[in-house]
Amino acid sequence: MTGTVMSAAVLHALGKPLTTETRPRPVPGPGQVLLRVRAAGLCHTDLHLADGSAITPPLPIVLGHEIAGEVADVGEGVRVRTGDRVLAYYYEGCGHCTWCIDGSENLCPNPAAKVGVDSDGGLCEYYLASARSLVPIADTVSFAEAAVLGCSGTTAVRVVRSVARTAPDETVVVIGAGGVGLAVVQVAVADGAHVIAVNPHAPSREQARQYGADTVIDPGDGDPVAAVHAATAGAGCHVVIDTVGNEYTPGQAVRMARTRGILVGYTGRPATLDVLDVVVRETEIRGSVGATLADAHTVMEMAAAGVLRGCVEAEYPPGAGQRGPHPARRRQGHRTSGDHPLA
Repeated sequence: MTGTVMSAAVLHALGKPLTTETRPRPVPGPGQVLLRVRAAGLCHTDLHLADGSAITPPLPIVLGHEIAGEVADVGEGVRVRTGDRVLAYYYEGCGHCTWCIDGSENLCPNPAAKVGVDSDGGLCEYYLASARSLVPIADTVSFAEAAVLGCSGTTAVRVVRSVARTAPDETVVVIGAGGVGLAVVQVAVADGAHVIAVNPHAPSREQARQYGADTVIDPGDGDPVAAVHAATAGAGCHVVIDTVGNEYTPGQAVRMARTRGILVGYTGRPATLDVLDVVVRETEIRGSVGATLADAHTVMEMAAAGVLRGCVEAEYPPGAGQRGPHPARRRQGHRTSGDHPLA
C-alpha cells in the first residue's frame, strides 16, 4: 500500500499531555492485519495509565485499547479483506496456558500483549493487529460505538454472564452509571434481570432508566444501602456490580447484596469493608477483569441486533487540523467533589 508514515498520540511521561508525532506505518506479516483506525475510545483505564495512579505503563507508549477501523492491508494467510469493518480485541494471550486454551485470554498470566497497556494501542492512524483478534462490525453500528463497546460492552457481558452469573428475575444493583455501568444495565436487562442503578449525576440516572433500569438512586439523597433495601422490601439484591471501586463502594456493595458482590471498578486506593457483613450473609465477592474474544463477538452481535448501545459522549480528532483517528470518549460517569461515597 502507498505511504510509509502515520501520526500517533504518544505518552512520554506520566501526568503529561500526549504528544502527536510521526511514526513509521506498520507492515503486516503472516497472520497480521493493518487497520486504518476510524475510532479509538478513551477509557478510564487510559486515565489511570496516563497518570500512573493504578497502573504504570512502559514509556513511551501509544494508549488506546478500544479500537475500531477498516482493514487497510493484510499479511500472508489472512482471510479478512481490505475494507472490512472490524473491532480489534485487546488481549493477546500466550496461547498455550490453561487460561488461553479455555478461551480466557484476559486471565493469561504471561500475555504476549495487553493492547494500549503494555504495548502500543490505537491512538494512531494505523494499528497492526492479529487477524485472530478481529471481530466484524455490522454496517448499522458506527465505528465510535463499536470502539467503546469493545471495552465497556465486553466488560459488561463478562461480568453479568460469566462472573455474576445473573439469572432472569434476579435483582441487580449497578453502582455507577458511566460507560461500563450503563452497558451492565443493558446486558442485565437483556438477560431478564430487574436493575437498580446508583449514580449521583441526574443525566446518568436518566440514561440508566432509558436503558431499562427499574429504579434509580441518587446517593446524595441519603444512604444508598438503605435506599436499596427500601427498594427491595428489606431483602437486598441478588447481585451488586460495583463499577466505581473507590474507598466506599465495595463495602456498600456487600451491605446491599444478599449473595453476590462483584467488583469491576478500581482506583488504586484501599477500600474498607466489615468482614462481619460478608460472613453473616455468606456473601460471595468476586472480581471481574476485561473480557474474552468470545465476549467481543457476543457484544458485536448484540449491537447489530440493537439490544446494546455504546455511550459515546463526544468525538474529536487527536490534534487540531490533523486527519486521523477520531477518539470517541465514552461516558465515565460524573462524580461530585468532597467525601461523597461516589466521589
